[in-house]
Order: sequence, then structure tokens, then C-alpha cells
Amino acid sequence: METKAKKKISKDNVLIFFLKNRALLLVLIFFILLSVATDTFLTSSNMVSLARQIAANGIIGVGYTFLLASDSVDLSAGYMMCMIGIISGLLSQTGMPFICILILCAVIAVICSSFNAVIENKFNLPPFLVTLAMQQVFRGVLMLLSNGSPISNLNEGIIYMGQGYIGPIPFSVLLMLVFIVIGHIIFSRTQFGRNVIAVGGNPEAARVSGIDVNKTRVYVSALLGFTIAIMALVSCGRIASAQTTLGGDTVMDIIAAVVIGGTPMGGGSGTVVGTLFGCLVIGLISNGLNLLKVSSYWQMVSKGVIILVAVILDVYSERIYDRMRNKD
Repeated sequence: METKAKKKISKDNVLIFFLKNRALLLVLIFFILLSVATDTFLTSSNMVSLARQIAANGIIGVGYTFLLASDSVDLSAGYMMCMIGIISGLLSQTGMPFICILILCAVIAVICSSFNAVIENKFNLPPFLVTLAMQQVFRGVLMLLSNGSPISNLNEGIIYMGQGYIGPIPFSVLLMLVFIVIGHIIFSRTQFGRNVIAVGGNPEAARVSGIDVNKTRVYVSALLGFTIAIMALVSCGRIASAQTTLGGDTVMDIIAAVVIGGTPMGGGSGTVVGTLFGCLVIGLISNGLNLLKVSSYWQMVSKGVIILVAVILDVYSERIYDRMRNKD
């Protein structure tokens, strides 16, 4: 009987290991498959392109890791990013120094994102509904500011954020790694990170233990806003233009990456490093489908399937963890 019980536990442990590290395993699987399927995947130019593509998602992925871990969601981030990009383009045309553009864009994004959380707290509204409404507000504002047209002649500092190099490594990739490292330290080793997990796991228990739940959610939204601003500048700099459609569909990719990386939709836990691997998974799929010349419509279908599978794995993982806890 003891031997059977040990076998069952070992099987569960193995399954939990695979589920916890699913993003890393998927990266390895896709990397091998694409290396075999196409001759251009392992070329240096494609690796650099892939890294730069992942960089922008990795930066905002840090903000979304905190957000989902706190059991919240923001559907307005994509159009907020477009709006910040347009604002950066308009500020560039005034001849304003790069550092001033960076600060102003960051402040505007932090205020807009924090406003979402304030409205949610004040009127006790679901984040889904508030950010869905604000998505249309940001979309309308960016169209009013740009008249529906892209803005070129961006500040050189913005272009450097998206296209510059430090040695052989793209600046945007190094910037992403800085965000990942700092985000990991804050999330796993500070009181704020513990507060985020507590609020996401059980807000009432967190409130009883002395945590200001509403304030924590505002801080998390502010952090997300900051990452949105940086992502907007990196994305605009990468194509040397502020586009009205840039980032509009980003939210679903980021949520999929964060969930695949191991941060549950229901909050209460998370991993910033896992989010990096989740972004790699999404990036590898997009890059591979492009190299294989798959229709962009099929790419939309595949990403939708990926999000569905990620949510199923998330729910399945939680059920296994609960079963293990009950055994213990």
C-alpha cells in the first residue's frame, strides 16, 4: 500500500513539475520544431528579429504579471499604448528633448492606468467592465489626436529604444532583461510583492491582516501604466513611426504569455521569469508561422487556440494543486 501511495505521489509531482515549467518546455519544443521545419529560423538576423519582437511584450508582461497576480485584468492596455505612442510622436514634432518625452509619456500612462483602478475601487466595479469602457475612450482620444494618421519623424531617442544596439545586443532586449530582473526581485522579495499575492489570493483576508487592498491595486495599475509607456516607445521606435493601430491587439498576446508562464488568471501567485518564457512561446509561434508563410488569419486562429489552452492548463494546474493539498 505504501509503495502504491509513493508511486501516486511521484506521478503527481512529475505532473506538477511539467505544468509549472510548461512555458520552458514549450519553448524547447517549438525551438526544435522550427529549427527542423525551416532553414531560416536559426539565422542571426531572424534571432535578432525574434529577440526584438519579444522585448516589447516582455516589458509590459512584467506589469501584467503583477496585475493578474492581484486578481485583476486590464483590456485597455493595447489602445492606451497606441495613445501614448501618438502622444510621443506629437511631442517629438515640437522638438522636445527625449528625456522630457519619456517622463511625460510615463506620467500620462501611470495616471490613466491608475484611474482605472480608482474607478474600480470607488464604485466597486469589475475591472473587466471598467477597462473595456476605457479601451474605447483611449481609442477615441488617439484618433482625435492623430486624425487617424500615423506620425513619423520621431525623436532619435525613441528610435534608439526600438532600433539601437549596445554592442551586438539590441537595446530593447537589454531593457526588457532589466525589467524582468527588477520585476522578479520586487515580486518575490519585497513586502509589496507579498501584498500583491495576498490581495490576489484572498482580498478579505489581506484586508484583515492590515493590507490596504485598494491602494495595492492602484499601485499595481500604476506599475502596469509605466510598463505600457516604455513598451509604447520601444514599439514606435522599432518601426520609426507612431501608428494608430500599433498595439491594439496586444492585450490577448500578453495575457496568454503571462498565463502560459505560470501566473493564474485567478491571482494569488505568479512568476515574472515564467512570463519571459511565456513571451518566448508567443514570439516563437508568431515568428515560426511567418517563416512558414502561414496566412495572418490562421495566425489569429492559432493565438486564440493558444489562449484557450493556456486557460485550460491554468485551471487544470489549480485542480491538481488542490488535490495534492487535500492529500497532505
